[in-house]
Amino acid sequence: MDLSINIGGMAGQGIDTIGDLLTKVFVKTGFYIFTVKDFESRIRGGYNFTQIRVADNPVHCSVDDIDLIVALSKDAISAKRDQLVEGGIIIFDDRFDFDALEECHYPAPLSKKAREVGGSTRMTNAAALGALLSVIRFPFSLAEQVLTEIFGKKGEKIVEANVRVARSLYDLTEETFSGSCRHNLSMIDSIPSENRLIINGNQAIAYGAMAANVKWVSSYPMSPSTSAFIEIVSHANDLKIGTLQTEDELASLAMAIGASYGGVRSMVTTSGGGFSLMVEALGLAGMTETPVVIYNAQRPGPSTGLPTRTEQSDLLFTIFASQGEFPRIVLAPRDPLDAFDVVTRSFNLAERFQVPVIILGDQYLADSVMNVPRIDVTNVEIDRGKLAADRLDDPYMRYRLTDDGISPRAFPGDRGRFIVSSGNSHLEDGHITEDPAIRNAMVQKFLRKITAIKDALKPPDLYGAKTTKTVVVTWGSPWGAVREAIEHLEHEGVSIGHLHFTDIYPLRTKLLKDVFTSAERVISIEHNATSQFAKLVTMETGLKFDGYITKFDGRPMTPRWVILQLKEVGI
Repeated sequence: MDLSINIGGMAGQGIDTIGDLLTKVFVKTGFYIFTVKDFESRIRGGYNFTQIRVADNPVHCSVDDIDLIVALSKDAISAKRDQLVEGGIIIFDDRFDFDALEECHYPAPLSKKAREVGGSTRMTNAAALGALLSVIRFPFSLAEQVLTEIFGKKGEKIVEANVRVARSLYDLTEETFSGSCRHNLSMIDSIPSENRLIINGNQAIAYGAMAANVKWVSSYPMSPSTSAFIEIVSHANDLKIGTLQTEDELASLAMAIGASYGGVRSMVTTSGGGFSLMVEALGLAGMTETPVVIYNAQRPGPSTGLPTRTEQSDLLFTIFASQGEFPRIVLAPRDPLDAFDVVTRSFNLAERFQVPVIILGDQYLADSVMNVPRIDVTNVEIDRGKLAADRLDDPYMRYRLTDDGISPRAFPGDRGRFIVSSGNSHLEDGHITEDPAIRNAMVQKFLRKITAIKDALKPPDLYGAKTTKTVVVTWGSPWGAVREAIEHLEHEGVSIGHLHFTDIYPLRTKLLKDVFTSAERVISIEHNATSQFAKLVTMETGLKFDGYITKFDGRPMTPRWVILQLKEVGI
């Protein structure tokens, strides 16, 4: 079973509420879901939608085909009807004129019943929910439980009114709707409910940071990263995490560097232009060798660009941002579950090598919702790196020159330690100097870390046979759509493999070189206009790709889109 439901309407009509409710209902009954949200950058009005993919096997991306459209505005019909599968159903408010009324298209009195039964047209979303559940033959009792959970905070009267409205449309649809959905979910009573988490990318980032014992998070809110910061703030008192909305992005990173210098794990969350404003402080982290984690949920730029949509166009800027030469680590999660792992590793990597670690998410990762196995946080390892031993018989030098380039860290307040740190070129003891020999030694100390960092990073994942005619190379969140597309092509008999990078920089090159040697052609697929990762590969290895597939309209990739693009380049 693989069912796709699109709920569309204007901002403020409760699209998110229906989406959240359906997501919970389906997960409670044992299904796998993948939910994406598409919304314009405005407070109210403009066409928005939530699309939920429901399946009996794990799914990792959204798809083009839609089985069922729930339209709370006329735009929601016109925008998506071309994607409706044959025999698909459109449920819409009977206030709208619709010139293609067929048996399977259902004009329902959504706003009318919301007003009559619930006393307000604001409950039109609950009415739509009732009609939708009836069309797919879903037991109403399960939906009632979730309605109670979602509206419980608003009081018993609100809960009861929403349940009454949903029930009225559920019953009315049973009586009047003569069509049928190709997926009948009345059989769900026989499917065992499984204990899974419902999580989106930003929640995974937040939970990973808290599991890694983050103790300071500062941020200047910026879509689409904001909800990660808010999630941490909502747990800050219980977990004793210092949080602050700063006056700007530069201040947020400067404060996080200060917190880390003081001895605690620290992080900032931001997006696109916010990271641009942090760049001066990024250099301070590099020069002072202060570990810090930066989460950049990318969005299309330049400038404000498309603030509520998705893109992977900050990669090269992230790798080269700030003046001077210093090591940094760049990681890019492929989905929400991977995001948890990436964040917990990022804190260990930052402290182990005393460098900034930048996590590149994007709006698609940030807002996509999926259900994942429960995460055992007791397995999260905390590695604070090389700390100064509790010895008082030698002078402590924060920047002691070592063979591996990593100096033992001590923190202000440690017994018997006098700590000096500087953003200027400095001596081993931290005091500033312009001595050319020391300058050379300190830069070489920075760069000696890179070899060890490469060894500590995870190699890319190679899917499929060891040798195939074609290999596709990806990084970050396009993983799900590309993986599903390639599985489809493999079933068609196409000789194709998939090499995916989560740990981006410093670039590990061995598997890349193996792939370029064994495959007849290597294709890059990226969510940007200029194939930035492919450029990085060529710069570091001299290897040139045989084809480049790019998408930069702000909308996520789908398996069908990937298949069409691959066939266009001759797969």
